[in-house]
Amino acid sequence: MPLDVIDHRADPDAWARSLGVSREAVDLLLDADFIDLHLDLEVPVRVIGYDPTRRHRTPKRPPPLWGHTDLPRIIEAGLTGVVYDIATNPARPPKNRQATTLRNIARIRERAARHPDQLAVVTNASEYDAARSAGRLALWISLQGGNAIVHDPSVLDGEIGRVLHRITLVHLTSSRLGGTSSPAGPDGGLGLAGKDMIERCNAARVFIDLAHAGKKTFWEALGVHARDVPPIVSHTGVDGVRKHWRNLDDDQIRAIVDRGGVIGIMYQSNFLDRTLLYARRARIVDHLEHVIAVAGEDAAAIGTDYDGAIVPPGDLPCVTHHPKLVQDMLDRGWSETRIRKILGQNYLRVVRQMRPS
Repeated sequence: MPLDVIDHRADPDAWARSLGVSREAVDLLLDADFIDLHLDLEVPVRVIGYDPTRRHRTPKRPPPLWGHTDLPRIIEAGLTGVVYDIATNPARPPKNRQATTLRNIARIRERAARHPDQLAVVTNASEYDAARSAGRLALWISLQGGNAIVHDPSVLDGEIGRVLHRITLVHLTSSRLGGTSSPAGPDGGLGLAGKDMIERCNAARVFIDLAHAGKKTFWEALGVHARDVPPIVSHTGVDGVRKHWRNLDDDQIRAIVDRGGVIGIMYQSNFLDRTLLYARRARIVDHLEHVIAVAGEDAAAIGTDYDGAIVPPGDLPCVTHHPKLVQDMLDRGWSETRIRKILGQNYLRVVRQMRPS
């Protein structure tokens, strides 16, 4: 049975009216490559049995933690690709953690195979292009927390290394790989296992993601990272707008971009602004603008972290409201070229460099 998707291409004027945005914003979004660098939809699937294939209602206010997306609404929103993350449970024993991760990868691939006309698991730029041409949502499978496979990282040398798109080196806890930026820390720097993981990922052309890395680990990781392979930060805020332990400073922004990488801005409200609850979506644009000011408009992208136990901006309650964000960019006088870069072209550039085919 196909996914229950509302196709706004059939009546873009109605979508624009329902969201209070211009037809220009809707048309631009529907025509662009639109890629989310970090989607955590699999978290509620695993934790509460959330059905990612069912179209859930669009809320007036964003629910806390999860419920911001599902596969039908992601397609409805005009996304052409998502980096689909599997978060690691650090409480599991390493061997069990790895076995669970491999089962989760298989489950995602099986789910996509049940909807071949609408979903495609992709591993490179050519497969993304084919999925886009066929009108299918491209899913890149990724891991959040390299400790998912630290028990036997040699799996990266085989089929799993081909299937995986990206590994976020550390998450909210430190491990043998390195230290987190979280106050849970500590950040003792890159471990020998982390060095090995980076080298294996570089060889397998798997992106190393330095989101969540403590500063000592961040800089030591770049020190061993291959110079011809672009590192990324998939989902973050920036200190230049909101100083926070989770956000990057300007030197880190420049370091990623000097290596040819990109930086995705995330939607967690208190990383975007000083707030106890809902930020405004304009703060997303503020963070994007700061990245552009520091490193140029080829540097910035979007990594929502939707469904990753976050509280997103109150005026961006779910993925289907993204024409509002495009309207905000237009209202600031951003060119169509810049907007297209941020929505997807910047990330596609590094994917084509990393894995063209």
